[in-house]
Amino acid sequence: MHTLLVGLTLLMTANGGPQFARDHSCAKADKKAGAAKTTTPAVDPNAMLAKSHGGKVWIVTGPTPNAEGAELGKWLDKHPPKAEIKKEAKDTRWSMTYIAVFKKPPARGPATVQFVDKKEPGTLVDQYSTDTAATSVVFQEPYDLDTNNGFNKDRTYIIRVGQIIKNKFVTYATGEVSLK
Repeated sequence: MHTLLVGLTLLMTANGGPQFARDHSCAKADKKAGAAKTTTPAVDPNAMLAKSHGGKVWIVTGPTPNAEGAELGKWLDKHPPKAEIKKEAKDTRWSMTYIAVFKKPPARGPATVQFVDKKEPGTLVDQYSTDTAATSVVFQEPYDLDTNNGFNKDRTYIIRVGQIIKNKFVTYATGEVSLK
């Protein structure tokens, strides 16, 4: 009987038995731990912008660039992140689109945008969360700065784009906008 067991062990070792047993136990452990199937994640075409432009917000008052990747990088290089917005005297709002470039991909969930008066850094003028989830290192959205919401002419505001995580605002990108 002992000879039979030794022979069976040698046969399994020669034919990869332990490898099968190890692979089978690892697969069982992966399944038990809820490991997902390995799939190739989608590549963000703007990922390269995170290194060169990450952490900044651009303010656009005209047409927004419809480019991604290198083309968007060229556009960002040609435009300063600080902006000055003018409005007609009869208007009550300044219209703009902001383009935020994050240093790393955001967490799942909606993005939150804060506007703070530059002269009074502790004063939060406006904050809102978008219904659109931020999924790329580049996030852009149109927004109106309204006098009825506390925005005033001849003031500069710091815009912060990030997310609220565990009841704390995490900043991914900042910029400035001056209202004239």
